[in-house]
Amino acid sequence: MEAPEKCCDTQIKVLSSGDYILPPPLQASIDKIVEKEGYISHKTINRSISTSGGNFLGELYEVDIKGRTADGDKETNIFIKNKMDDIQVTIIDVTECYSMENFFYGHLSKLYYDIQNKANIPIEERFNMVKSYDATNPNAIILENLAKKGFTTVHRMEVASLKFAQLSVQQLARFHGLSWVLEKLHPEYFEKKIRPLKLTFQFNDDYQKFIDNMSTYTDKCVDVQQKVRLNKFKPGVMDTLKKNYFENAGRRCCLCHGDYRANNILVKKDGDSISEVIPVDYQLLYYGCPVMDFIYFIFPCTDQEFRRKHLDDLKDLYYESLRKFLKYFNMDVESLYPRREFETEYKKRLDCGLAFGLLITPILFTEDDDVPDLAKGDLGTVSVTPDPKMDERIRGLVDDFQKWGIL
Repeated sequence: MEAPEKCCDTQIKVLSSGDYILPPPLQASIDKIVEKEGYISHKTINRSISTSGGNFLGELYEVDIKGRTADGDKETNIFIKNKMDDIQVTIIDVTECYSMENFFYGHLSKLYYDIQNKANIPIEERFNMVKSYDATNPNAIILENLAKKGFTTVHRMEVASLKFAQLSVQQLARFHGLSWVLEKLHPEYFEKKIRPLKLTFQFNDDYQKFIDNMSTYTDKCVDVQQKVRLNKFKPGVMDTLKKNYFENAGRRCCLCHGDYRANNILVKKDGDSISEVIPVDYQLLYYGCPVMDFIYFIFPCTDQEFRRKHLDDLKDLYYESLRKFLKYFNMDVESLYPRREFETEYKKRLDCGLAFGLLITPILFTEDDDVPDLAKGDLGTVSVTPDPKMDERIRGLVDDFQKWGIL
């Protein structure tokens, strides 16, 4: 019997009252939305919010617009992620991150909507996307606020429920499938806009300092024997990531999400059961191997018991979901991306799962009131206070990779 679906937590903290004054560029964007939505008269309620460690590269706001249009009363609920001015982190190009996400919501999502619509894909079998608002602002992502419709996020420390993992893997397969469909239907667009996309992470000295810093926390979770094995693995972590992200010549690639983790997937529940998930946060889009997204999703948000019970089934589900989705476009998954190739790439890149788990878990297990400010760029010295539950998660991770021959 599966454990109850204890995975949803809004994690939203209101930092300001409803009369918060938005920065002028954001207010200008809201004014454009008011005009486009046809308001004759209106009032707005603005709030500054925090996701308690769910977001590191922006200031978050909620805006509720209420008023009257020619068709009657209307309410528009908006969520904004706005680039901070003082971000000092050097391992990622933050300006490029916002440009990437604006590209997704401003252009690509519209293409994906039209492609799925023309193929008459049933709503429940489509790739889900949040509605975006076209209010030109290169430093802000402006979306429908789905919290108003009951969507939440998974808490960082929780083990994913089976239902959440299943729905998330299905969505991931459709996202990858759409990339190949786009390549077939719009080859010139794909060659110009998708294939050149590179991961924005910089594997530099600061990234190595981040690796070394996080290892001081994960080392405390394991016994002496496991620590010895980890110490042999850790010096090659950055080279492992570089190789798997950038060396893809001769392999079947597609548009990858780049940050497909539990915090970046909105969840809606129908009673006690999860009914829908919607992926968000496209700041790290890149063209690469689809298996990397799958591995990145699995290892930070599951524990050893979950993987023992469900990992093989989720791999099957991913591939079968990809097969089913591509059939709507008369595309054969075995010809495009054979199961044999999927399994080969999974085995080749599995060591990234250990790297992801070791790097991300200390941040995920930091208490809400102690989440570090990663935007300051001090990744080599940033201090965290992980919840004691992290110990078991890391031990299970290391034990699995010992059994699989990675350590």
